[in-house]
Amino acid sequence: MALSATVVHQHPFDARRRLAELNVSVEAVSRAVLAGHTARLNCTDNDPPFIPGTEAWRYVVRTLRDELLPLGWRKDDPSNYSLVINDSAQINIVVASSDALTCVAHGSPRTKSLKGLFTEAAVLKNNLETDMFPETVEAELRKAATILSYLTWMLLIHIEDEDCRAELSLPSAFDDRNVTDWAERIFIPLPGIDGGLPVEDPINHTDIDVPVKRKAA
Repeated sequence: MALSATVVHQHPFDARRRLAELNVSVEAVSRAVLAGHTARLNCTDNDPPFIPGTEAWRYVVRTLRDELLPLGWRKDDPSNYSLVINDSAQINIVVASSDALTCVAHGSPRTKSLKGLFTEAAVLKNNLETDMFPETVEAELRKAATILSYLTWMLLIHIEDEDCRAELSLPSAFDDRNVTDWAERIFIPLPGIDGGLPVEDPINHTDIDVPVKRKAA
C-alpha cells in the first residue's frame, strides 16, 4: 500500500529546492543521467540487443558514484544492489530503468526489469515508521531490510536514443515483480529539457558532448 497520495515536484525550481533538502546535487545527477544517454548512443547495431540499456544503466550508476563520493557519499553493493549512501542526510539512492511514464506528472512509472529481494526490502523499509518489522515478514526479507539503514530513493531513468528523462522517487508499493507506486517524485531538470538549466562542471568546466546518432555498425 502506498504511504499517501504522491507528492510530485515537477517544476525545475521546486525540484532543485527539494533535491537540496536531501543534500543531492542536481548537477551531479544530471551529469550521471547524460553519461548514461551518451553510453547508449555509443552502442552500435553489432552490440547484443540488451547492451544499450545495460550500458545506459551502468554509466548512470558509475558516474553518479564518481560525482557523489567526493562530496561525502559512500557506496555499498549488498547482494549486488548498488547503492550510493549519504549518512548525513540518511538516504540511499539506487538506479533503476523505468517506463515511458517517467516524468509524467499524472502517471505512475513502473520499474522495467524484474526487481528482487532488496527492492522489496527497500519498499518495506520506506513504509515503516520504526525499525520494528511485522511478524508476518519473512526472515530473509527482514534481514535485507535491516541492511538498508535508511530510506531508499530510486533514480528512475528512461533513456532511449532520442529521449532521456529521469526522476528521483521514493518507492512505496511493490507487486512481487516491480515497483508500482511512489510516495514522492522529483523530476530531474536536464539541460534543454522542461526548463532545465545548462549544467556547468564546477571542476573543469568541460561541456557534456552528447552525440545525436549512434556510431556506424
